[in-house]
Amino acid sequence: MNKLLLLIIMLCFQQKLYAEHPEHTHSVSAPMQVVYTCPMHPEVKSGKPGNCPKCGMKLVVQKAKATKPSAPAPVKKTSPAQKPKTTKPSTPGTVKKTLPAKTGNMDGMTMPAKKEASPAQAKPVSDPSGEHQNMIMPAKSSVEAMEDMDAMKTAKANLGSIKTIPSNTPPRTVRYDLYIADTLVNFTGKSKRAIAVNGQIPMPTLTFTQGDTAEIYVHNRLKEETSLHWHGLFLPNRYDGVPNLTQMPIKPGTTHVYKFPIVQHGTHWYHSHTRLQEQIGMYGSFIMNKRAEWDIPTLPITLSEWTDMNPKEVDRSLHAATDWFAIQKGSTQSYSEAIKGGYLKIKLANEWKRMNAMDVSDVYYDRFLINGKNQNEQPQFKAGDKVRLRLANAGASTYFWLTY
Repeated sequence: MNKLLLLIIMLCFQQKLYAEHPEHTHSVSAPMQVVYTCPMHPEVKSGKPGNCPKCGMKLVVQKAKATKPSAPAPVKKTSPAQKPKTTKPSTPGTVKKTLPAKTGNMDGMTMPAKKEASPAQAKPVSDPSGEHQNMIMPAKSSVEAMEDMDAMKTAKANLGSIKTIPSNTPPRTVRYDLYIADTLVNFTGKSKRAIAVNGQIPMPTLTFTQGDTAEIYVHNRLKEETSLHWHGLFLPNRYDGVPNLTQMPIKPGTTHVYKFPIVQHGTHWYHSHTRLQEQIGMYGSFIMNKRAEWDIPTLPITLSEWTDMNPKEVDRSLHAATDWFAIQKGSTQSYSEAIKGGYLKIKLANEWKRMNAMDVSDVYYDRFLINGKNQNEQPQFKAGDKVRLRLANAGASTYFWLTY
């Protein structure tokens, strides 16, 4: 019994000596620094979240590579006078993109000489038609709801106190008349064919209040079929505006009526769903106000682009998988750049698969437009004013980066 007790005491003492030995001590490792990188430009690295200085894309967390565990380094004692040097992570540069300086003008926009052609005008009808169906909006996920709440809190904190004005007007039927006709535009010094609605590009901004009923008369003055799709709206399927699927095309010289309840709120847009008419002018903003809105000036902003090339030729070029647009934008990939960056194998693989130069937008555009103009100034506002921008991206294939 005494021998067994003595053996246990010796084992405990030996374990204590092993633990106190400097080589066997384990220091607490510092937390790993998070590195952010660009999905399109992996060479861009930053210690803070932000946007890529080259392309403006949001930086994402770089995945850590699996490494083999190494032996613990010997502990070195330093004198109190020696202080470790610390370096601050670099902050990504801010890229500010602006629209081209040249101003595009629209010339020769004409409307048919008919008495019924009138500008878009909301005509409230006191007696609704009864087609205001009870529609249930799909519920947002918890993540989306949290993001919306955070965005609203941030906006209110930055804007300060803003009065909210409730609408005293009961839900009603709001009517618009839209007249679609051919026109000519001149954004680049060359006259090109376009489609105007009520004599303007983009199409008129349609404004409603949640609870209203939209009644939109579309008068087709073209020599071809047309249609209108209400992008992102919750409405009866027969009014969705997809020709030969949810409705028949609107024939030349005829009038079609869209009538649906406004069951949501927010900034949306509408456009032609027939052939490539959207790319030559048939797009516009669709605004649905809440029953109680902020008492603040509101400015609808419709972003779009323009190319002098016929939309059919644009479509043909994309299907032919050529580098024509990439050459115009200077985004082609050369072998020398691939070798210099160490991506020759990927370059060869892409060539074998006939994969063209990748870009955020596949099409080269001659002009980028804001509310139908190359530049848009609002002199009625001065520094410090609070303005609400209702933004809609009506571009056919362009992603716009906004700075404030």
